[in-house]
Amino acid sequence: MILNSWSDIMEASRKKNSIWGILSVAALFLVGKLKWLLPFLKFLKLKTLISMLIFLGTYAALYGWKFAVALVYLIFVHECGHLYAARKLNIPTSPAIFIPFMGAVVGTKKQPKNAKEEAFIAYMGPLFGLLAFLPAVPLYMFTKDSFWALVIVLGSILNLFNLIPITPLDGGRIVSAISTKLWGLGLILLLVFAIWSQSFLAFVMMFLGLFQWSSIRKIQKNISDDRKRVIEYQEMLASLKNIAETSTYEHLQYFAKSLEKNLKEERELLETLDILNDEQEHEKEMSEEERERTREQKKQAFISGFEREVENIHKRVEQTASYYQTDGKTKLFTFLIYFGLAAVLGISSYLSFSLLPPALE
Repeated sequence: MILNSWSDIMEASRKKNSIWGILSVAALFLVGKLKWLLPFLKFLKLKTLISMLIFLGTYAALYGWKFAVALVYLIFVHECGHLYAARKLNIPTSPAIFIPFMGAVVGTKKQPKNAKEEAFIAYMGPLFGLLAFLPAVPLYMFTKDSFWALVIVLGSILNLFNLIPITPLDGGRIVSAISTKLWGLGLILLLVFAIWSQSFLAFVMMFLGLFQWSSIRKIQKNISDDRKRVIEYQEMLASLKNIAETSTYEHLQYFAKSLEKNLKEERELLETLDILNDEQEHEKEMSEEERERTREQKKQAFISGFEREVENIHKRVEQTASYYQTDGKTKLFTFLIYFGLAAVLGISSYLSFSLLPPALE
């Protein structure tokens, strides 16, 4: 979406440079950064490599190799920041996938425990993105090569855009540790950008953010109802334990069967009922003593399973209720990180654009 405004820049750049000159600069760039990138190459999986090459080829065909190499490098290091943070929190991730005209995405296979962890994963992307283009500053100062100016401008603007405080952008995930009310500001900023840039993808992202915000608000509002459900399940568990201790196996089966209609929304709890109802063919041939022993084992397995699932539901509800609750220290630290990144990237964006030669402005 940002890239639409760069078409004139890239067209001029492509005409100005021969393909071999561009490839030489790109090779020099990659060799110069190779040592710095080595710790992150372990994140490079086959899917990532294939999608990266498609991404690189797409932008090279449209805007030239110079722009394509710079863009892939900046996005790759940015995504390495997210991957690094997720690994630090022991959160498994899927390989980074590069998508032309959208950027790259990294999926987490497990949700962060709270907004603090989510913010950490989010702000490490722009932080790595900032570090990615900083080496280009002295390189430009010594060489005055417009390629390094392009790296600085692209790195500044891409990472600054990502700080708009609305999900699914990094900024929205960062400010979730401060206040989700800031997402409203993000929607306004994204709307202004979408109108100014006339970017269809920016409008799509804005509606995705609005939908996600609405969904989260709905979940938060339903917390009281979810807590009432947990209390009901805990009361069911107490009754089941009492019947298991004081009554017959058949009575326990009958009572458990009567709970099915109240457990339709909880598949895991419903599945525990099958333990009581699952009677194997060989059990019919057992002696009375063996059958009673088997039934006692089933009762214990059923009660333990039901209790475990009730506790899991309770934990999920409480985690959801407290997900966006952070202490003052966390709010302040996150704000300083967010404001610091926004300030540095904002100043860098403003100052670096003037570094481009007239043909690229």
